[in-house]
Amino acid sequence: MRRLVLLLFLALPLAAQDLFPRFSITGGASAASFETNVRFDPDDTGTGTTVSFERDLGLEDSKTLQRFGVQWRPFARHELAATYFSAPRSGFEQIDREIVFRDEVYPVRALVTTELDLDYRSATYTYWMRRTERDGIGIGIGAAALSFNASIIAETEDQTVTLSERAETDVPVALAGLQGRIALTRRLHAEGSVSMLPRVTIEGYTGDALTANARLEYRPLSWLGIGAAYSYFRLNVDVAQETLNGSLDMQIRGPEGYLRLAF
Repeated sequence: MRRLVLLLFLALPLAAQDLFPRFSITGGASAASFETNVRFDPDDTGTGTTVSFERDLGLEDSKTLQRFGVQWRPFARHELAATYFSAPRSGFEQIDREIVFRDEVYPVRALVTTELDLDYRSATYTYWMRRTERDGIGIGIGAAALSFNASIIAETEDQTVTLSERAETDVPVALAGLQGRIALTRRLHAEGSVSMLPRVTIEGYTGDALTANARLEYRPLSWLGIGAAYSYFRLNVDVAQETLNGSLDMQIRGPEGYLRLAF
């Protein structure tokens, strides 16, 4: 029975092992590093304090992320893709300066507990201008949505007062860029992509973004890929909405290991 199953797997079309599978599912784990600088202004008037969630508030500056992706090529030169990951983080710190976070003022030496939840979702379309058995170059457009949910709770040493504030927002990001693939050998493939958003205003958000990814993938079987990647994402945005004003400057980067099922 085991030999029969193995023969069935090996009998899958060799075309599924090429650079452009019809359909693939990817799951990976990334050792991501974060830099998060945030300012949330009071609801009435004034300007909030720009703080580093990692340095000032003790938030974790690294975390292992689970990243999931799917690709579908309905036509020879047209490819659709989607990606998702979630990054909940928490921290505890005694702050060394006064911090204004929305409508609360946190005094020096307050003991602060911070939580920041991030969800990232993206959808892209790629048109492969060049597509051969050994390489390809494509242009892509897409959109990403980042959901932020931040909360700060503080207690002071000489008072029994507890201060608490929460802020959440969804940031839309439009992206355009290039993607390239090359078969180094029949089983070893390399891939790279870069996309960016020049500074524009979208629904009350004004900012720019850059994302880049490099992959090296080994295909021991026609339907299985084992790969290593490095990803980079940067977002710099000002928020001006009725319910929230402020700014966000975030970078996420790090290596990743993944498995791909290709059909």
